[in-house]
Amino acid sequence: MRYIVLALFIVLISGIAHGYPLQASNGVVNCTIFGSFPDPWPAGSAYADSYFVLNVDLSLTRINASDKTPIRAAYILKDGNDRLFKTSKEYTKELQSGRWLIGFVVPRETIARNLIVDLSGDPASGKQFSLRFPELINSSDGNVTLLYYGVLRSRISSNKKTIVLDTALTNNGTLGLPLLAQNFTLKDQWGWKYNGNQYNVLGNKGISKVVLEPNVTIRAGLIFSSLSPLSRPVELVYQYSNNSSLVLDIDPESDLCPGCKALMNGSECSHAEQQTASDPTSLAGSLKSSTGRLEKASGNTAGNSVRKERNEL
Repeated sequence: MRYIVLALFIVLISGIAHGYPLQASNGVVNCTIFGSFPDPWPAGSAYADSYFVLNVDLSLTRINASDKTPIRAAYILKDGNDRLFKTSKEYTKELQSGRWLIGFVVPRETIARNLIVDLSGDPASGKQFSLRFPELINSSDGNVTLLYYGVLRSRISSNKKTIVLDTALTNNGTLGLPLLAQNFTLKDQWGWKYNGNQYNVLGNKGISKVVLEPNVTIRAGLIFSSLSPLSRPVELVYQYSNNSSLVLDIDPESDLCPGCKALMNGSECSHAEQQTASDPTSLAGSLKSSTGRLEKASGNTAGNSVRKERNEL
């Protein structure tokens, strides 16, 4: 019985990570968000460097399982500054009956806060309701702010794993901040350390050598190569001077109950809106929204200057 429970636990790990799955209901239909991930906006677009498609993996089903009537729902993404983004048929895909992948074209710095399930086109399905996304993992010492969005992609080749982490870094100081991929270290569940890389085995580029100017934010993919396929990212460390560093706990199991963590060590588990987003050509408003959210995460309230942005993803 113990091994059956352990197998089920391993299957559920990815869903439990960082607060997922998210669930909400209006009493008639249930919505579950299993996670989200970014995709590049088509390269031919004039704003491909400033925007991406944020995909949300979800299910929408009726509480009354015998009612097979399709649910006519629209979805709206709200960011940290209450900006609203609508999805479109172009970025909506039905994976299976009731399971969807929906996409929103958003500025790269966007931090999603709520997903609104709009049922105004289907009154029989009840009232509108929303789900709140988990808060971003972040750390700041006043001089530097580091945010973690999640795992951007993972690949195993020749029994070696490459992981790309989606992060943003803000220089809150008054001097330029030299930045290298080697400034970042990833620790696995056994404490083994992996250094950051500028390129992966396929030649894809991660974070570049750059001087991050004061009051500037850069969002970039951090590449860590040649990991054991069994290694699980647990801690991200950013060493930005000889004696200063920021540490983020990115362990997908960090929110699990102590009993479930004990199971992995061999013991039994004891617990079995009215305004839409402006057109993508209006970049200034999007950056203002993202900047305000980043400042909230860093706790930086000094001055009223707007941060400049850089994107490497």
